[in-house]
Amino acid sequence: MARVFGRALRMTGALDRNGTRWLIPVLSPPPTVLILVNRGRKSGRLYKTPLSILAEDPDRGEIFVSPMWSRDSDWYKNVIAGGLVEIHVRGEKRPVAWRELDEAEGRARAEAFRDAHPIYSRVIARRLARLNRLEGEPVEAVVRNLPMLGLRRVGS
Repeated sequence: MARVFGRALRMTGALDRNGTRWLIPVLSPPPTVLILVNRGRKSGRLYKTPLSILAEDPDRGEIFVSPMWSRDSDWYKNVIAGGLVEIHVRGEKRPVAWRELDEAEGRARAEAFRDAHPIYSRVIARRLARLNRLEGEPVEAVVRNLPMLGLRRVGS
């Protein structure tokens, strides 16, 4: 696994030079990151986890995220166990409720992410398929096997 991360970092590092740094956002703009605050299901401690926003539905006020390292991701297990506290996005704290998307809606959100980040999404899908030992076409395998959550603001 360290080899895979190392290659990804070297690839990004190769473009992160004075004369070529401008290529990174041009080739694929970076996804927006949020901080998910959750309570540990065993320890009760608060954890802050940075996550890429895969898609947003501004009409519903919903943000979509996925545990990229499988259902075994600690933050995902904590949220499922009832430990979701809030998210921090674009300088704002939001109390949110979560729901798990069905495969069809997850596929639509993944396609939106792929359209917004064509190069980045292909690289990530291949890495995720390899890390999670998924079979078949990488994007399809990731959509089929990794859950996606919708986070919607609650309260005022």
